[in-house]
Amino acid sequence: AANLALQPGTALQCYSCEDQGNNEGCQRVQNCNQCWTERVEGISLLTVISKGCSSHCVEDSGNSFGSKKNIACCSTDLCNASRAQALQPAGVTQVLLGAPGHLLLWGRAQL
Repeated sequence: AANLALQPGTALQCYSCEDQGNNEGCQRVQNCNQCWTERVEGISLLTVISKGCSSHCVEDSGNSFGSKKNIACCSTDLCNASRAQALQPAGVTQVLLGAPGHLLLWGRAQL
């Protein structure tokens, strides 16, 4: 019974939300195959958190146009409560070269 959550077709519970300013704004729970959390920090250090379900989550991190992104995946009940750790601010060169219109336009293509 302990490895029941690892069997195919067995749902686990994950938090699900879009574009929240903090983890407290993400309290909706849904049944999933795998959980993910995405954290994006923009040039102005504004943090946006999204969480949800995926059938094949791919962890990722990087930066683009002065924004930094981190995607964390997990596979236990409510494991995405506070995943996707804080990121360091983008470097000065990236901020100066970054296009303001691309602040948070980094898609969730990996999910």
